[in-house]
Amino acid sequence: MAGLPDPELNIDVFDDRGRFVGCVDLAYPQQRVAIEYLGMLHGEQWAQDVERLAALRAAGWTVIEVTSPLLKRPDELVARVRAALHA
Repeated sequence: MAGLPDPELNIDVFDDRGRFVGCVDLAYPQQRVAIEYLGMLHGEQWAQDVERLAALRAAGWTVIEVTSPLLKRPDELVARVRAALHA
């Protein structure tokens, strides 16, 4: 994807104590970068997603939230991922 390394798909994330934090759509585990798609059809799951993303951030992960409008700006999405990987 635009010169970026391939991310891992649907991986389980655990905190430093080994407790399950959540499953992420795409990830670069060594850099602790997660990419999560938040679609409009997730309406009922929205609150759970917010809590899961907060838990990922608390575990030291950078979370890039991807929405339908962002998918229409792929250069911006790639820039966000690249910046997170090089932070």
